[in-house]
Amino acid sequence: MKNFTYRTCHFNEMEAVTDLFFASREELCLPDRTAAEKITNLIFTKGQVTGGFFENKLLGALGYFLGEPKRDFKNREVLYLYVGAILPGYRLTRLFHHGLLFTLQRYQGTDVTHLRLQAEKANPYTNKLYGRFAQPIAEEKSPRGVPVITYGGSIEDAIAYLSRGKRPKPKPQTPQQYYVEHRIRPCVQPHNLSLLISN
Repeated sequence: MKNFTYRTCHFNEMEAVTDLFFASREELCLPDRTAAEKITNLIFTKGQVTGGFFENKLLGALGYFLGEPKRDFKNREVLYLYVGAILPGYRLTRLFHHGLLFTLQRYQGTDVTHLRLQAEKANPYTNKLYGRFAQPIAEEKSPRGVPVITYGGSIEDAIAYLSRGKRPKPKPQTPQQYYVEHRIRPCVQPHNLSLLISN
C-alpha cells in the first residue's frame, strides 16, 4: 500500500489541479481543457482543494466550498463537495476515502456541521458509498448537465463512517446494570432462611 499524503493545495498548484481534472475529463463530462480551467478557477476563488499526493505528485483532488453555490455560498455551515478526480492508475486505492476524511476532519468541532455531495445517478458505486453516511435529499442536474442525486448528512456521521469508527460499540453490561435495566432482582436468600428450614 502506497503512503499517500494529503494537504490543501496552494494557488501555485492550479495548473497541476487543472491537469488532473482534464485527465479525468470523461468522468467529469468536460468537453475541453478550458472547462477544466474554469472549474479550477472557481474552486480556488470560492473554495479550496484537498490534494492527495505520492512523492509530491498530485494523484487526486477534491474541490469543495463552504456553502452551496445555488445559495450564493451563504449557508456556510455546509461543506459542499463540488468535484473530485483521481488519476486512472490510482482509482482502486483508498485515495478518495482518506482524502474526504482528511477534509472533513479539518472542520470537526467548528461551525461547519453539514455535508453535501453529489453522485451521478448512473453510478451505483458512488451512490452506495454516499448512502452509507448521508441520505439522498434531491435529484437534479449538475452544472455540467448530468443527472445526479444530492446527498446530505452530518460531518460527524461521515467522519464516524470514514474513520471506520461507525459509532463506538456499547460496552457489555455488568450483571448489576442488566438487572437494573430489566428490573430483574437477583435471587437473594431470605435473611431468616435458617428459621424457615427448622420449622
